[in-house]
Amino acid sequence: ENSSHPNEIPEERRPLVDQWWTSKKVQREPVTSDPYPYLLVSIGTGVSILRVDGPRKHERISGSTIGGGTYWGLCRLLTGSDSFSAVLDLASKGDPTKIDMMVGDIYGEGSNALEKLGLKSDIVASSFGKLVTKQNPSEGIKEEDLARALLLMVTNNIGQVAHLNAKLYKTSRIYFVGTFLQHNIISQQRLAYSIDYWSQGKMEALFLEHEAYFGALGAFLLNHGIEHKKQAVSPSKSRKRRHSKANPTHQRSKSMGSIQFQL
Repeated sequence: ENSSHPNEIPEERRPLVDQWWTSKKVQREPVTSDPYPYLLVSIGTGVSILRVDGPRKHERISGSTIGGGTYWGLCRLLTGSDSFSAVLDLASKGDPTKIDMMVGDIYGEGSNALEKLGLKSDIVASSFGKLVTKQNPSEGIKEEDLARALLLMVTNNIGQVAHLNAKLYKTSRIYFVGTFLQHNIISQQRLAYSIDYWSQGKMEALFLEHEAYFGALGAFLLNHGIEHKKQAVSPSKSRKRRHSKANPTHQRSKSMGSIQFQL
């Protein structure tokens, strides 16, 4: 549950603009016996997107240069934080509405146009757009506001690229992994909300319990050529399997699912 996560932002410290999307639950579930196909979105310094069709059956289909390295690099320029974890703590205290131009800033809070467009006044219209209209863009801006607005900008971009690829490749499950998400509940919640919103509930963002180690585990398995032996089955189960149309790698996918997602 989100409420037990050590890095979740306490309710009293959340900016009002965040309250409408942070309630989306971050799903951490083991892979089912037949999860395929799904997208795997690995967020490290950059972003790689893979379509996975089965054990040892995957293809890199897309990616983005805007990832964790982008966020941390810009934060080093814009803030005094000396580590990635420190800048995440800083972002948890920021108010992005001081920096981002919201839909309500353009149309007004009670405009009839919002109802016609089907938009909320507190949706971001332009990341960092509010600074364009200020004579002194740094006036009244704190480092934590910059860290928060930048985190949401990078996360929104990743979520949209992931959603468009999932739509293109017809996959409803999207697993997000990588060191960028480690202890980063803000991005996890934003991705969970964004995928649900853009897909109108037809797709789901899923996360791992130890998301930062997924790539290292995969590299280890491949480097050592580890194969997963099929478990012995009883004669009755064997007969059922011969007369069914089940995938012959079904048992292996269950084993791999246990290793990858319940580590």
